[in-house]
Amino acid sequence: MLGGSIAGLLAAQALAHRGDEVIVIERDRLPVGPESRPGVPQAAHVHGLVSRGQQEIERLLPGFAAELVQAGAPVVDFAADVAICNPFGWSVRFPSRLKAYGASRSLLESLIRRRVLAHPSVELRSQQFAEGLTGVAGLVTGVRVRGTGGARLSPIMADLVIDATGRGSRAGHWLRELGYPALPEVVIDIQLGYASRCMRIPAGHRADWQACYIQPGAPHRPRGAMLMPIEDDRWLVTLIGIGADRPSRRKNDFLAFARSLASPIVADAIANATPTSPVYLSRSTSSRRRYIEHATAQPANFVLVGDAVCCFNPIYAQGMSTAAAAATLLGEYRETYSSRRDFAACFHRGLAKVNNWAWLLATTSDLKWPGARGPRPTSLQRSVDRYTDLVLSSATRDHKTQQALLDVLHLLRSPTSLMA
Repeated sequence: MLGGSIAGLLAAQALAHRGDEVIVIERDRLPVGPESRPGVPQAAHVHGLVSRGQQEIERLLPGFAAELVQAGAPVVDFAADVAICNPFGWSVRFPSRLKAYGASRSLLESLIRRRVLAHPSVELRSQQFAEGLTGVAGLVTGVRVRGTGGARLSPIMADLVIDATGRGSRAGHWLRELGYPALPEVVIDIQLGYASRCMRIPAGHRADWQACYIQPGAPHRPRGAMLMPIEDDRWLVTLIGIGADRPSRRKNDFLAFARSLASPIVADAIANATPTSPVYLSRSTSSRRRYIEHATAQPANFVLVGDAVCCFNPIYAQGMSTAAAAATLLGEYRETYSSRRDFAACFHRGLAKVNNWAWLLATTSDLKWPGARGPRPTSLQRSVDRYTDLVLSSATRDHKTQQALLDVLHLLRSPTSLMA
């Protein structure tokens, strides 16, 4: 397993549960508790674990939701407790079955890491990284490894190699080194930027919401924000901007940016809150999909999961949930199809079906922005876009429409279901 972040850990759990011995190779020195680390710079920003992801992680790690609550993560009803200002107004609010757990990325990962690394069939080798694959005709036989200090280590032989190294995956380069064709790839970039910081929730704060989301809207509303309660009585506040409207790292700009939004709800909330962190910036937000399922040739035993195969503009809160679904799928395919010589190709075709919903949702929204870098929208994307605007407008008046929209956002239904 190349990569010890959430995608790699969950995939390791799925395989170990079915009897595989798993070695996890991770460049960072992994902390014991919920601490930040260099390999996850995005940890400082709001992370949403939508319902599909919650369900998949609970299948892999029973009792995980209870552990989150025990660690101090607030439970939020996504329809009742989140004040959502979409481009057409305020979405209606009502009790629902869709829950969110207010947790930092560092807490989520630390709880998953503790559970997975406790499995006797999972071995962690930290401060190491793969520099390439070894292979013979049609098969990958292992990985070439270096220590973070530069020392070349003994190759690790394996009958299955999983790339969970994230956005920076070098899978395409490694495969070309073994003589395989380039992987088909699509990148969509709207030049979105984040600025985030943690704040202590003010004593005596009262509101009829627990979380807020001011949604950007193309083409005339390029700014937004998310405010989420997390462990230790804190808010995690993420400001969002596109193109020339991306927020800065300057702490004195933070409240002013919040004041510039379509609603003052976030600015009013944080005006008297005490910051507990610096302002963290991120501009690595493009959506990238490697269509390995379309490759004309690929090794039988090298697979990609998580952001290594499909990463999304983080604003849509899809990454962790699609990674969890991929881990579940990998375990199922390993149990059923492991003897097939086209195992990887078979798995990648199944994984494409998992990623299709999230990709359609994210790219349909992104390609609306003027200056978006990427292919022209397909006819399906244009159709979904038209219906999505109708749904967003209706969601400000009708709870059934809002419920249908939330089901799509939580990856429980296809975006095309909004057209029914």
